[in-house]
Amino acid sequence: MESIDPRRNLIERIDSRGRPEPVAANIDRLAIMVAPEPAPDWFLVDRYLAGARLKDIEVILIVNKADLGLGPLEAELAVYENLQLPIHKVACHGDLTLLELQRTLAHRVTLMVGQSGVGKSSLANALAPEAAAQTAELTRDAEGRHTTTTARWYSIGNDAAIIDAPGVRDFAPPASIVRAAERGFQEIHSIGVGCRFNDCRHFEEPGCAVQAAVADQTLSARRYESYRRLTRLYEALAG
Repeated sequence: MESIDPRRNLIERIDSRGRPEPVAANIDRLAIMVAPEPAPDWFLVDRYLAGARLKDIEVILIVNKADLGLGPLEAELAVYENLQLPIHKVACHGDLTLLELQRTLAHRVTLMVGQSGVGKSSLANALAPEAAAQTAELTRDAEGRHTTTTARWYSIGNDAAIIDAPGVRDFAPPASIVRAAERGFQEIHSIGVGCRFNDCRHFEEPGCAVQAAVADQTLSARRYESYRRLTRLYEALAG
């Protein structure tokens, strides 16, 4: 017997025309993956994180290929640690165990997202016994590398699964609520309560608590720039 149940949640992205398009529905967690190679696009990480925050979906950050060394990533990782974002450092082909990550992923459906080449499919192979046979069917790009072109579901237990989403170069969540950009950046939303004006955009306004926090380095300047970019995108689409 088949049935169509209501969606519990829906992760969406803005397409090239500014319209929302679905990425995945009924997930319990979003796992954003980065790696030392290719170099992380932290602005992309911020947008995925904002998209999950706007839908009240749990988020973890997976740092793959940790055996290559994480020195250049440590400063940015510290920013997310300060936001209480759980971080798992793993290596599919190294000595770092996956046991802690496996325990985290148990009993839930997790959507894995990130840039192309960070190793989402390799991690799926390591976590799901049946994944290797399926990834053998993936297409190849011009250089002959395997690339995931569609989202793939892998069971990792009786009541758990991971969804391997295609690697992307860009992502932006739709502005589904008022002041979506600010609400997607939890620390900016919290600091913004102290602004002089209730409708402060945190750009040039006097008495802006967010700009003051950037100036005294209690707010990450890069995260602030990330917020500004998403705000400008929403304003351009609205205009």
